[in-house]
Amino acid sequence: MITAEKRSRWLRHVERWKESGLSVNKYCIENGINKNSFRYWIERDKKNLKSEKFIKLTIPKPSISGKEAHTIILKYGEYEIKLPLAFEESELNRILNLLEGRI
Repeated sequence: MITAEKRSRWLRHVERWKESGLSVNKYCIENGINKNSFRYWIERDKKNLKSEKFIKLTIPKPSISGKEAHTIILKYGEYEIKLPLAFEESELNRILNLLEGRI
């Protein structure tokens, strides 16, 4: 099992490598890390990026009056979810989990 600390360390290397502009070989030599292990973590990072789902978050401008001024509107697939600004994270997670089963 991979520890959170180990995963974090490797993913920090992946981020530093991306920012460095170096080849994988050169980065590994300069940082004293195993090239094959590093390639594994690069691929793992790519898979994580592909599996992430983004939702569009729209926060109305404060100049809107009435009930809409205190609402966050989330567009998730074909659904539009209106939440009060003081919503519970657990409630949003429950709603998104339900929608993921339908989309």
